[in-house]
Amino acid sequence: MINKIIATLSKQSPCQFDLLEQPIEGFSFYQATSSVYQRFLVVVKVPKLIKPSEFNHWVLSNTPEELKQTRAFAKNTDVVILLELDDLTSIVEHESEVFSLEEDGYSFKKHVLYYSKEELEILQHLDVKELQALIKDQAKFGLYKNSPLQASEYGIASRIYIKLPFLSVPVDESELDDPCQLADDYLQKVGLLSISNEFETLITSNGNNYKAIVEGYIRGKMANSQAED
Repeated sequence: MINKIIATLSKQSPCQFDLLEQPIEGFSFYQATSSVYQRFLVVVKVPKLIKPSEFNHWVLSNTPEELKQTRAFAKNTDVVILLELDDLTSIVEHESEVFSLEEDGYSFKKHVLYYSKEELEILQHLDVKELQALIKDQAKFGLYKNSPLQASEYGIASRIYIKLPFLSVPVDESELDDPCQLADDYLQKVGLLSISNEFETLITSNGNNYKAIVEGYIRGKMANSQAED
């Protein structure tokens, strides 16, 4: 099920990945079909984590020859490593191994996507649209944050989005706060909104003449000071 979800998300991503072939069981090779990207994706399931050098050699030895001869393949390939755990809490035993693989800069960019057997069961009841909705659910995020090592639909959904580097969190434009309003609210809170408004008026009337803007601001402050006296 997780391979099916990765295939669908990969196809729907900006890279528009197409599945090329699966030379041996456990390996899937993808190539971006978008004219904007020259990227490749390898998805491989491992029984256990091994040293980066051994892993790189293993992937290359199972890569189709035509891909290895493609110039862009060596530098533009992400490898998603699927690691199934009996229980999520056991990931703490593999932290150093995960770090070694993901920080290794040779051959491929590697991303370890771990999950538990229980989470695979959860995925059986979710489709891609439900995953996209889940990742924006603040209530479920709150529950996950309190128990990150407990199997949950939010946990596996967020890990999928984090570990697939070509994905971005789906956000509706209507959900975004107006940055100008946020800035005004902050300036109002710290007592600087009136100063900001003064500068906006001066900029509108003087364009890029910064000397005139500063002089106008100083004159205004001096006039206000004399009026107060």
